[in-house]
Formats: sequence, C-alpha cells, structure tokens
Amino acid sequence: MFPQTLVIVLLTVSYCNGNYDRKRLLRQNLSEHYNPELLPVLDSNNSNPPLQVHVKLYLMALQGLADKSQILTASYFWYFTWKDEIFKWDHYFEYKKISRLTVKASDVWVPELYIVNDVRDMPIRSTGDNKEYVIVKSNGNMTWFPAKELQTSCAVDVSKYPFDTQTCKIRMEAWYHDNTSFVLNRIGSGIETSEVHFVENGEWDILNLSAYPFQYQDSASAYSCIHYTLILKRRSSYHLITTAFPFVILMAINLLVSVIPTECGEKLGFCMSQFLTMIVFLTLIAQNMPSSSFTISYLTFLISLQILVSGITILIVAISIYLQTRSIEDRPTCLVSIMFSPIGYFQDTNVKKRCTRVRDSRHEGFITWLDIDRKLNCGLNILLLLNVIATASIFVFVII
Repeated sequence: MFPQTLVIVLLTVSYCNGNYDRKRLLRQNLSEHYNPELLPVLDSNNSNPPLQVHVKLYLMALQGLADKSQILTASYFWYFTWKDEIFKWDHYFEYKKISRLTVKASDVWVPELYIVNDVRDMPIRSTGDNKEYVIVKSNGNMTWFPAKELQTSCAVDVSKYPFDTQTCKIRMEAWYHDNTSFVLNRIGSGIETSEVHFVENGEWDILNLSAYPFQYQDSASAYSCIHYTLILKRRSSYHLITTAFPFVILMAINLLVSVIPTECGEKLGFCMSQFLTMIVFLTLIAQNMPSSSFTISYLTFLISLQILVSGITILIVAISIYLQTRSIEDRPTCLVSIMFSPIGYFQDTNVKKRCTRVRDSRHEGFITWLDIDRKLNCGLNILLLLNVIATASIFVFVII
C-alpha cells in the first residue's frame, strides 16, 4: 500500500511542477515580444475598425452626497473586456490545459481612461503600490476589474430640500487614444448595483442608474467616452422630524400673538422670542446648505418669510402698546389722520354704536387712536392667516 501511495504523490508533484513550468514558460514567451504601451492589434491601419472595449460599471457602496461641498462619494468597480490579438496562445497543442492566466495590469495593454469630474484622482488605472490584475484567456480575451472610490463633483439643487431629488453624473473619457484606436461600448444597461457588494445609504435612495456612450469632438480628433447618471432621492423621514416638524410648530406658536391681549406685558417679549428663534433656526438650516446662489431652498425662503412676519408683528405690537397709553381725548396728528383716513370707510357703524367709550361730539367723523389700534390688530390677524395659507401652499408644492 505504501509504494502505491508514494507513486501517486510523486506523479502529482511531477504534474504540478510541470504545469508551473509550462505557465512560467508561457508567461515568458508572451512577454518577450509584447509592449504594453502599444495597441494590441496586428494591423493598425486607419482602414481597420478600432478596438472594441466593452465596459460595465458596478456600484458597491454609496457613502453619501455632501450638500455643502457638492461631492458624491461612492465605491465602484468596472468590468472591462476586449480582444488582445498579441497576448494569446494555443492551449490545445503547444500549452496543453492552460486556458487562462492572471497577469499584472502593468504588464499588458489596458485602456487609458479618466474620470474627468473626480476631485481627487482622475485615472482609473491605479498608480503606485496598488496592484491590479487582468485575466487573460488563450484566445486573447482580456478581462479587467479595476475598483475605486470616487469623489465626483455633483451640482446639488436644494430648492425642494428635504424632499429633493438629485442627478449626479460620472464622466469617463479617453484622453490619449482617439476613436480610431479604441471605442467604448456599454454592456447591457452600462451600470447597475452589485448584488453581492452593494451597501445602501441611510440618507439617499437610488431611483435610477443609466449610462450614455458617445463621442466628443475636439479641434483634431474624436474621443470615446461614457457618461453615467445616478438619480438619488433623499430619505426625508429624519429631516421631517428634525427640520420640518419644528418649523411647523414654530409657525403655529406664532399664531398665538393674536390671542394674547395687548395689555399683557409679555406679548412683546413673546414676539421677540419668536423672532430670535426663527433667526437661530435659519442659521442651523444654512449650515447644511451649499454656498450657492443658483438655487435657494424653499424651506430657507419660508423661514425668511417667518422672520419678516415676526418683524412686522413686533412693529405692530409695539405700536399697539403705545396706542393703548394714549387718551381718547388725544387726537392723531394731521399726517397720521391722512395716512389712516381710508380705514374710516371700512368701519362698521354698528360697531361704533356698541362702543362703550363715550366720544365727544367734537370727535365725530375723526379717526381716533383706538380706531388705529383696532385696525392694526385686525390687519395683523389677516397677515398671520395669509402667512399660514402661503406656507401650507408652498409645502404642498415642495412635497408634490
């Protein structure tokens, strides 16, 4: 039994060593007359069609989209495949049972491509100590799987924040080889999420992924490129609780100004507190917004509107408190009478009759300070009502 086992072990070792030697010899023969800087075609005349490079992009993880810096961070890997007419062999006769090899990307030709809107490192091909490999089949079919974390610029439209949808693009282009050398073709849809590696993002949901191959023209040549489009929708649950809900509560509290009597000394202090709260709230929202004037969030506009309404409310309440101190015998000046004379036409005669205050016959037909105070408070209530209607309408428009 022992001699048979020894024979099997020796044959196995001999076969493995022979297979290793054949691969080493094959690798040496293939690299002897191969230049990775040259296009891997036997006849590179202009009459021949360009090399067809097929590509597909897989999204592995979406780290996030920074509204402030307007940078999309995500991890991807590409699936490149093309036919190399130089780096191939006969695996039936000369190199038996060696149908594929794995070689360094620096040892064979790979397409030189750039992500032109990457803010850190534009080349797809890694430089330095990061090793990339290409799977080579005996018929010359090459497969390359470069992986990279991209930080691409993305113009953010925050007008409907926090119910916004963003469209980000990844622009992959060939720089040093025009379309007479090689042409990029997408595989299937051109881009999709990796079923094995994909990790969802807690803030953004992916609505659609698409790829659009085309050729752009410069002064002398045309170059092949593919533009990838990612449509992202913000998950608004967190922002509804932390942003929209407090804003609605503050706006509702602001309506209490109409029920607090002017004689109460806390009315003006309450209005000032609301005014300062809105300013602080606007500052907190502005910290998350990009510093851009191309688009302005409707939420920022609504908070600014509340600040304006609060400022007008403070002015009216301060004037009303002042008017409460004036005696009914005091007449408004001529300028004030002229400014507020139109309100005399809107006064109800029945209200005049029910007025408990006794008016002197000399004051009949004149506007008093109490009339101005009453109409100012009526105008304030109308302003608060219109503010609620306008805010609710804009909210519905943003959500839809």
